[in-house]
Amino acid sequence: MIGGYGVHRREQRREADVAVREEVARASGRVRNHLNNVHDSAYRAGDTELAQECALALEEVDALRNDVELAATGADHPFFSRQKGVSKRTINRLIKHDHATLEMVKKAVNASNDLEKTYAESNGNSKRMENGSVTVESIRRCQQLVSSCRGHFSERNGVLRGI
Repeated sequence: MIGGYGVHRREQRREADVAVREEVARASGRVRNHLNNVHDSAYRAGDTELAQECALALEEVDALRNDVELAATGADHPFFSRQKGVSKRTINRLIKHDHATLEMVKKAVNASNDLEKTYAESNGNSKRMENGSVTVESIRRCQQLVSSCRGHFSERNGVLRGI
């Protein structure tokens, strides 16, 4: 998908910009679904500490999605709207940044998926307390990944302005 940045046509650049933002939004939606499933199960099981940790992580995911939805569109930057020619170096810089952002959100999706799987496997287990601490740590790790992705995505406007 990232290779879709067209060097010659501004329309292709805008399409790639939108595609990256949509992928980050879709991936954060998957993270939210996994965390929400754990949150709901923990709440029903009466595990308020776990449910509260999930709620905090969900807030961070919602903040990321909000940042993505409200981010400046590529059309606001010369790279997408006014510039007729763009160097390969410029394109590569943006591609590298977008790739890193997508990798970060992919790690968050994988972490949230593993979290949900671990929680489902440990639910009903007699060693629930031991696995519960691992789950709280997993939730915090997932929240940290989303927070890092959010910060990295916010740097995208700086990359665009620098171009």
